[in-house]
Amino acid sequence: MGFTKFIFYIVTFLFIAFPIGIGTTDAVELPPEPTEKEPQYLNREELHHVDSVLHRRLKRNGFRGTALVAYKGQILMTYANGYSNYRTKDKIEVESSFQLASVSKSFTATAVMLLKDQGKLTFQDTVTKYIPEFPYENITVKHLLQHTAGLQNYMYLVDNYWDNDSLISNEDILNLLIKHDLPLNNRPGKRFLYSNTGYAILALLVERVSGQDFDTYLNEQVFKPAKMNNTFTYSHDVMDTLGNRVMGYNRKGRRLYRYDFEPNDMVLGDKSVYSNVIDLFKYQRALNDCQLVKEETLMEAYTKGKTSSRYSRSFNYGYGWRFKDDNGRNLIYHNGLWHGFSTTLTREIDHDITVVLLNNTTASISSIRNDLINISISELSNFDLEPEEMDPIEPKRLQALDL
Repeated sequence: MGFTKFIFYIVTFLFIAFPIGIGTTDAVELPPEPTEKEPQYLNREELHHVDSVLHRRLKRNGFRGTALVAYKGQILMTYANGYSNYRTKDKIEVESSFQLASVSKSFTATAVMLLKDQGKLTFQDTVTKYIPEFPYENITVKHLLQHTAGLQNYMYLVDNYWDNDSLISNEDILNLLIKHDLPLNNRPGKRFLYSNTGYAILALLVERVSGQDFDTYLNEQVFKPAKMNNTFTYSHDVMDTLGNRVMGYNRKGRRLYRYDFEPNDMVLGDKSVYSNVIDLFKYQRALNDCQLVKEETLMEAYTKGKTSSRYSRSFNYGYGWRFKDDNGRNLIYHNGLWHGFSTTLTREIDHDITVVLLNNTTASISSIRNDLINISISELSNFDLEPEEMDPIEPKRLQALDL
């Protein structure tokens, strides 16, 4: 074999064995390491189809208020219909903030959980450790959170012993409990009995432990971290600044009657947080992503309570949340009803579907919520949701919102 042929064979072998070439500085690009799958989204066409189906359902139902339905991290639909004031005919908008009624209890529970995570209290502590003048011994923070303290309804005391023209605070509620010394409905821990009084006392406890007003603590520790820009607690100063305040109405036959102010509106903890559907969706995601409280604390909040009686029984309430198996749909939720406002913040667990409904005409919202969940699951089952086909585009009506 000649020298020239020998060199030719050597060079040919090198090109075959090392196809990137001799002397090149290019690196071979390896495939990326496997990563956790991204959230699955509907594409533009699928999204607008589901949006239209859900809209038609709410219109057929005649729902007045605002609504939001979301799947995982994607908003499928927002809706607004009706008037914030039926005298002036000011229209409700998606951004309108409603009185949340008892959905507010979730925020109170979250505030208490934050104090626990900060090492400032434990759920087993007695209330008298932080509020020494509280007239009932052996009631713990956990009893209040889970409605097993046995406290009677403070609204009875306000209605019978308070001047309706006077403003009231949570401190005043405590003083009424001290003065009138109502007996407990049951020994602490022995029975689940839903209690607005317990959550009013929890709001006061948050103030005593944190050294801040309840509304200030919520704003700094919950609303701002969750980027809830249209959420606040009731106060005369705030309400007077609202240009398009949503009023609550009671329906009697075909007529609507507006609720006016009463002192109970000012009591915080059990109600009187105002928010809109977008902010509540942000809150739900921040809470469940453990951006607000620790995972182990959240899991405790999502655990059914148990009575401490001889024959201990579980009940479908944790810390500010109810639980329900509704025909195979596993729900974590809270509803609210107060002075014309009917509300729900609900998460269907198995499919991660969130439904928010805010109404100001005393609507029965549970059936509407269940319809929206069932329709969403049915429509989502028609789509092949693969991560590589993601297109997180939202309905046009949402594109201008600060999400």
